[in-house]
Amino acid sequence: MNTLFTVSVRRISHVCTLKPYKETKWLMPYGNPTGIYVYNCVANQRVPVILSDPHIATWYSCGPTVYDSAHIGHASCYVKLDIIQRILKSFFNVNLVTAMGITDIDDKIIKRGLETNTHFTNIAKQYESEFWLDMNSLNIEKPLIITRVSEQIDCIASFVKKLIDSELAYVSKTGSVYFDTSKFPSYGKLSRMQDEGEPSDEEKKNKMDFAVWKGHKPGEPYWDVPWGSGRPGWHIECSAMVSKVFGSQLDFHAGGIDLRFPHHENEEAQSCAYHNSRQWANYWIHVGHLQVKGDTKMSKSLKNTISIPELLKTYSADTFRMACLTSNYRYSMEYTDAAMENAEEVLNKFKFFLKDAIVYINNNTATHPCQYKDSILKELQKVQDGNIEALKTDFDTATCINNMLNLISSTNKIIKNDSSGYYPVTVTLIVEYITGVLTKFGLKLQDGSQENIFSDMLIDTLVEFRHTVRLNALSKKDKELLNACDIVRDKMKSIKVQINDSNKTPSWVLIK
Repeated sequence: MNTLFTVSVRRISHVCTLKPYKETKWLMPYGNPTGIYVYNCVANQRVPVILSDPHIATWYSCGPTVYDSAHIGHASCYVKLDIIQRILKSFFNVNLVTAMGITDIDDKIIKRGLETNTHFTNIAKQYESEFWLDMNSLNIEKPLIITRVSEQIDCIASFVKKLIDSELAYVSKTGSVYFDTSKFPSYGKLSRMQDEGEPSDEEKKNKMDFAVWKGHKPGEPYWDVPWGSGRPGWHIECSAMVSKVFGSQLDFHAGGIDLRFPHHENEEAQSCAYHNSRQWANYWIHVGHLQVKGDTKMSKSLKNTISIPELLKTYSADTFRMACLTSNYRYSMEYTDAAMENAEEVLNKFKFFLKDAIVYINNNTATHPCQYKDSILKELQKVQDGNIEALKTDFDTATCINNMLNLISSTNKIIKNDSSGYYPVTVTLIVEYITGVLTKFGLKLQDGSQENIFSDMLIDTLVEFRHTVRLNALSKKDKELLNACDIVRDKMKSIKVQINDSNKTPSWVLIK
């Protein structure tokens, strides 16, 4: 194991002299290990996820600049982040406090307003509303906290003023304010970019300096501040809004890989400078591009985008999510008809299995049910354990999907072979597990108006079957069969279904 991780988890990120970025290391937070490892660009390797409270974490996602419709490149990013958030909440019992910033004042928004003779606020409201509708259509959970730049001007201006007062930022002759990267030696630790060469702008002192406030230009919206008039720079918005909501330390900060530089690099620099700390965000989550035609990025500038409503005319939200699940969130994902058809085929394998399994479980012609199929139950346990380890290893959902497909293949040999015996309990437990994992990943598993495949009726069937087997075992004093019934009861309780035994009518309730 890398020596970086052999230090005690009680190490604290004390403020001390900053080193040049080449020597800057990821600082292990003080707190409680979760058992999860996630890739961190500062360490350039996977690092342990450690939280101050083992069951509470803060998460900020960079939201859209609302000047146009979202496309499926945005969708792939937000679906993958939604999957990771669901994993943290559903598999690792982390109470995730999520926030997202909406950039509703920007050069592109102003330009769109001028082109259409529409006030910039109306442009922003129109496309933000459309964005949330698109996210809902993809079953992406809405952040608990939403911050908009236009509503946070005071806190942003206060943030900028502190940087100026601390001489970490300077006011140019046009009223713009620039962050002075020469005053922050660890600048570049996320992207490993160096401050070399002459400034590209005569207002800048250093080449890598960036605007935290833009001086007022005629015809543009502006706000009056102590050093003049203008509006926020792009990078400062997230830093100020996150600091207002979460304070001086953030657990997870997420966005597309294209935001790593300059946006996230600049956020980290100005936030560390503002809070006088060495590490602001403990974990950076960067999602790879959605690509078309090989290695071409999908983007509005290349005019190769597909809108989310257009996507959903051809493929379901579940199919698109399955494509995301079977890829690695950190790397580029190619969007082609072949790739989407493959994702649809994988999704259908699960759907067909679940339908066949329900028919099998409710087989009225089977009169002599067998006890457990030990080999399949052992495989189920192996898949359960393997999936948890995969999710702990940088949220490896692709391995989880493959593990469950292998489990389906083994179970189908029982379902489709009349001579192998009748194992409704074993198959029911597998159906329950697979359905539970897929729904926790955010799949709806619905066809039109069809209700969720695994319903109360299926639980009723299992409970009634177990009741019949248990009464028969009691009458014969069959200890082995009674023990099997107890195992079923305990398994069901572990998935929040409490079975209440009765000599007359069995019952069950959902428990917390």
